[in-house]
Amino acid sequence: MVGRPREFDPEKVLDAAMHAFWTKGYEATSLTDLMSATGLHKGSLYQAFGDKHELFVQALKRYLDDMRRQKNGILKNAATPLEGIHAVGHAMVEMADGDSNCPKGCMAVNALVELAPHDEEVERIMEDHINRMRASMEQAISAAQEMGQLSKSRSPEVTTSLMMTFLAGLAASLKSSVTKDQAHQLLDAQFEALL
Repeated sequence: MVGRPREFDPEKVLDAAMHAFWTKGYEATSLTDLMSATGLHKGSLYQAFGDKHELFVQALKRYLDDMRRQKNGILKNAATPLEGIHAVGHAMVEMADGDSNCPKGCMAVNALVELAPHDEEVERIMEDHINRMRASMEQAISAAQEMGQLSKSRSPEVTTSLMMTFLAGLAASLKSSVTKDQAHQLLDAQFEALL
């Protein structure tokens, strides 16, 4: 016997679940929150996406894929590596606090703090994401150094680590004490000091 076809768009449902988790975090997001956000009943939700943890993992992967796709596009289309590095930083601020419909902060940073320390699957996902982000930024910094846009006094690895640490802290600060305009100003000051 063939089951009824799905009457919902899985991509839209996953986006809705991603925003629910992004807004409240994994633990604080209830099944009721997920049903309300997606418009699906428990059975449909779990049949399509698995349990709450599996739904979170799929939503997190979607968020991280979107982040990397955006970053790679910016770096590829930038006139110079240095312009690309600046644009990526500012795009990350926009992603962490894009508009009133977008939760504040970075879902990746939230997952890193809330789940990665005790959830092996999330830890692996985040480690892979960080390594991929780090590799592309190191490549851009190295290219900027080779073009004479940046000093070679600091290695691409160290510069990337400093940038990623600052961006993670800035994304966390956007959840409470720092406005988007302030974040852009702080990022410019950090770039001036670092690059």
